[in-house]
Amino acid sequence: MRLLSRPASQFSQTQITRTLSTVAVALVGVVLLSSPPLVAQFTTASLGGTVIDPSGAAVPNAKVGVRNKDTALTRSVESASDGGFLFSSLPVGTYRLTVEKAGFATYVQDGIELTLNQAASVPVTLKVGQATEEITVTANAELVVNRDATVGQLVDQRRVADLPLNGRQAQSLVFLAAGTVDVTDNYCGLGCHGGVYPGEQQASVNGAGPGQVNYQLDGAPHNDTYLNMNLPFPNPDAVQEFTLQRENMSAEFGGASGGVVNIVTKSGTNAIHGDGFEFLRNGSLNARNFFAPTQDTLKRNQFGGSIGGPIRKDKLFYFGTYQGTRTRSAAQGVIAQVPTAAERNGDFSDLCPPGFDASGNCMSTPANPGVQVRDPDTGTPFPNNFIDPARFSLPAVYFLNLIPKPNGPEHQLTFAGPSIRENEDQWMTKIDYARSKHQISGRYYWTNFKHPPFVAKDNILAADANGNQVRVQNIGINHTFTASPNLLLNTWFGLARQRGGSLSGAPFSFADAGIKIAAPTPPEMSVWVGSYFAFNTNHKGDFDRGEWTIRENVTLVKGSHELKFGGEFLHVKKHLVNTFTMSGEFDFYNSLSGDDLTDFFLGRVSEFLQGGGEFSTLRGREVSAYAQDNWRVSRRLTAQIGLRWDPYFPFFEEQGRTVCFNPGQQSKRYPNAPSGLVYGGSNHDPGCPPGGSYNNLGNFGPRLGFAYKLTEDGRTSLRGGLGYYYTGMDSHWYNVMVDVAPFAPRFDFLPSDFVDPYGFQGLPNPFPAQYGPKLPGPEATFLTPVAVYGLFQKDFVLPQVGTWNLTLERQLAKDWVVRASYVGNKASHLNGDYKADREFNPAIYGPGATNLNTQQRRLYPDDFSTIGQVTSVNNSHHEALQLNVERRFSHGLSVLANYTWSKTIDDINWTNPFDRKFDYGKSNDDISHNFKLSNVWQIPSGNFSGVAARVLGGWELNSIWTWRGGFPFSVYSGEDNSLSGVGRDRADFIGNSIRSVQLGSGRPHGQMILKWFDTSQFMTNTIGTFGNSGKNILRGPKFFNADFGLLKTTKTTEKTSVQFRAEFFNIFNNVNFGMPDNNATSGTKGQIFSAGSPRILQFALKFIF
Repeated sequence: MRLLSRPASQFSQTQITRTLSTVAVALVGVVLLSSPPLVAQFTTASLGGTVIDPSGAAVPNAKVGVRNKDTALTRSVESASDGGFLFSSLPVGTYRLTVEKAGFATYVQDGIELTLNQAASVPVTLKVGQATEEITVTANAELVVNRDATVGQLVDQRRVADLPLNGRQAQSLVFLAAGTVDVTDNYCGLGCHGGVYPGEQQASVNGAGPGQVNYQLDGAPHNDTYLNMNLPFPNPDAVQEFTLQRENMSAEFGGASGGVVNIVTKSGTNAIHGDGFEFLRNGSLNARNFFAPTQDTLKRNQFGGSIGGPIRKDKLFYFGTYQGTRTRSAAQGVIAQVPTAAERNGDFSDLCPPGFDASGNCMSTPANPGVQVRDPDTGTPFPNNFIDPARFSLPAVYFLNLIPKPNGPEHQLTFAGPSIRENEDQWMTKIDYARSKHQISGRYYWTNFKHPPFVAKDNILAADANGNQVRVQNIGINHTFTASPNLLLNTWFGLARQRGGSLSGAPFSFADAGIKIAAPTPPEMSVWVGSYFAFNTNHKGDFDRGEWTIRENVTLVKGSHELKFGGEFLHVKKHLVNTFTMSGEFDFYNSLSGDDLTDFFLGRVSEFLQGGGEFSTLRGREVSAYAQDNWRVSRRLTAQIGLRWDPYFPFFEEQGRTVCFNPGQQSKRYPNAPSGLVYGGSNHDPGCPPGGSYNNLGNFGPRLGFAYKLTEDGRTSLRGGLGYYYTGMDSHWYNVMVDVAPFAPRFDFLPSDFVDPYGFQGLPNPFPAQYGPKLPGPEATFLTPVAVYGLFQKDFVLPQVGTWNLTLERQLAKDWVVRASYVGNKASHLNGDYKADREFNPAIYGPGATNLNTQQRRLYPDDFSTIGQVTSVNNSHHEALQLNVERRFSHGLSVLANYTWSKTIDDINWTNPFDRKFDYGKSNDDISHNFKLSNVWQIPSGNFSGVAARVLGGWELNSIWTWRGGFPFSVYSGEDNSLSGVGRDRADFIGNSIRSVQLGSGRPHGQMILKWFDTSQFMTNTIGTFGNSGKNILRGPKFFNADFGLLKTTKTTEKTSVQFRAEFFNIFNNVNFGMPDNNATSGTKGQIFSAGSPRILQFALKFIF
């Protein structure tokens, strides 16, 4: 399925990219010149069926027409020889279907509601009679899908508008679908934002990790290209509906293997409609977080409104919306492990619970372990673990004055987090124009968010690492041209842009603490002391990233074939001015003196990082093309055959700041560079592609699917398929591409000194002289050993995912449908994390190896401290059973429930650079059991009138329930006993059964947080090994949450109403604990110090017209 293309002397990588880009734009241009522009099928639905007579025979050449109830849009086609008809690319909405044929009565069906990406079916049986005779029925399309292999989930407007949404984040409803897991907290901590903007979330769909979902807003890309996450959705009053397409996606959809989320915003209609709203949250109404001494102080106001209507009836429509959000709060119950009063005076005897012998040595045993503190330079034990305070490092003393003493048991400090002031404003405008053959839509979305950092002057642990400001803009223009009843042309243009940056909350710099390093203005302060405490003030950084795209789709209905083909050109840009690591970072994790905390006191740093910053302008181009045939083989069977082409072109840095590693080769571009370090760019060294990796012109992804109507009544169907998908690159992998000499050198020392890290290495301080951005000539000099993180595997390829699915679907009663799906996928060439992959330059273990001579044991000790590479060699495998029950909204009730039983395994995040199979095990995102239930229920009010009807009528009770298992985790040693310099050693398991280690959640809370798993069955790994315990062998706490909304809508006039809402998030105040401390050498191993949000109340008032 792949064709590797390596730039030869005849064609450069840039020439190939430009040629293909030119071809793609030219093809789009040809269609644009031959026809007016068009609406992408990402935002529409289709309606098909078969016309038969009373005997069941096909009725060809019948005139079939549809009309949109709200906009009066009309279309017409003729039935084919087998009676089949199809309307492609219909805007979502409610339609009337009319069928006319001489000799038969006219058939009219009202109430057909088409939803996003729906392949709706309507069977039509004509009765013999006169054409002037009309038979009218009111019914929706068939509930069971029987002519489309794609399996997805619709989140309709009623769910978006009425379900309780914490923060009014409609994107959270993505997780109502089967096979989806919210893994945001698993990656960045409880209650965090997934990205730089509130509402960015990390979604795992069918085992595909974060970044494997492609978000589209009215057909325009809506992705944060840094991590391939969603950009914020418009507020719920502006969203019409959205779908998540998961399995058997047609060749039209690409860019992600997990799924595609298509969002459609509201439009104006012939009737003026809109609303005004105010949502209020106040911390005094909420429950207290389990670990917090008091209730939170949150105050949040969300206010705004929307309005839509006609500019010209049946032709031109408008819609607009605004939402403002103001948040003021301070996190309560933040927990850290800080030095005790005795330790601040040099007494660390508490680290040795067994006590000391007569010589002052810790009497540690496997059954009763303790820590013996030693002089990191000589290895001599400190008797009774007492360190003369005169030995304390001056920076440590400085920071200790800014760290409060424990106020809980042992080292525990509970304190209030940073005070937060967040402001967000969101606008959207949309214009729609419709004629008989043309529909044009243009939409502009703008949202701005600012979070000024809290400056922690009294308690450095309360430093705010989340200060940022960012603006998001999205433009979508689409236009559908009906060239003939059987030919539609769709052209679409979209632009998504983010501009902003991170903000530093540092009250001072490291130099103020007596550390001999330089820092920019404003500085960043980052210190990590193992499992005890850490602080980070964030850094000053500016970014401007985004993408624009143009897509062309052609749909031709010819007999029993619906033929689709098209292509897309996507341009990605990322401009970065970032002071990341310019201020230095100090990590204490290797227990050089026996414990991370005593390392901090003595100033013996496990790892010191400092760099020249990240300054780059990256550009990328993605070209794709597809062809698809949806073939109606018979009345019961539809076959879908497609092929998609997604070639890979690496991003390129405009100034050629790209590196490769070719051992033994001397750079011609920079002759003074260490041997093996060669450079890309337009004047690249031989063997180093301009962008760091080669083009890949293969990536052909076939798609095969079928939909079979098992029963003639259309109430049972069997669908299935398989296909190959390729995932585009997110730009964060390129962040460190320029973090290398001579552009912006980066240094990584293991170990180092807190006061003078460069002097400890016998090197001159390179900064601030070597701060970037720089683009020196060939005379550039190099200070070694250098750290290299931004290498790409030269034959890097895009992740490839093969998927398969089989789904049985059955309608029960009138409005219920059940679905059972078997889902599987196998991925190869997944991206590998450069921070974990140091196979180019590990420290080789041997006699005399210690943590103090790590650098000397590397393969290239004089020239390189570390060599990290971005690879495409990882693999994963996922299989699942999904059961789904859904009730279409009827008689005031809709229900969606699903259960997923699944397993995902992978080999991502290597520990052992010499044995990749060592890390083949459960994925970090593996959730075995996952159940979700949501409902919208309009409570029956009885046959009342007058005042009684106004009081008792209009009530709704809506809810979202989630139960799932815990995320898996590994138990780490906490020490680099492999002496490899990687620092990811796992602990040794010394027990008999892993099952006995997992103590589980059926215990009192107090027991669970003190000992989540049996820590006595783990110990530090044997010297020279990476540990014998498996990857992700234990699981964290389970999750249960229930959100309720109580709504009361009261009509004030015929066309206006007032709605009161009371919403309760985590209504039962269930405690959802965070992950335990999984460091086998930590004094708090097995303990839990965080919990999710408690019960939260929110009230709202809406005026609807």
